[in-house]
Amino acid sequence: MSQTDSKPALSPEQQAAVEAIRARSRIERPGPDELIERGELDELVPHGQFMELRELTIRLRQIRERQGLSLTDISERSGMTRAAISRLENGWNLNPTLDTLFRYATVLGARIRLSVDECPPPRSEQA
Repeated sequence: MSQTDSKPALSPEQQAAVEAIRARSRIERPGPDELIERGELDELVPHGQFMELRELTIRLRQIRERQGLSLTDISERSGMTRAAISRLENGWNLNPTLDTLFRYATVLGARIRLSVDECPPPRSEQA
């Protein structure tokens, strides 16, 4: 299994909370909008966007580990909390700010480059 396929480790409290939501969802069958409204689900992020972000954060973690830096080292140098860095690295922050990503990369002596690729229009617009 590659590192991108692994799930973030959950604490016993997080596991219990996830299981409680799953159990209730099996009975109630709420939709995503209802779960977001109740505060049980953060905003939805399209899978492609999530995977792009995940690849970026995995790469940042690999650079950090190769440099022998701990989460505490990054926290002290970036001004970010250790918890925020951990959430970012483990895929729990689904919508980090550019400032957060650039601050983390700068501490590592790395650079993040943004680019735009033009995509073909959806099939319905091609006809």
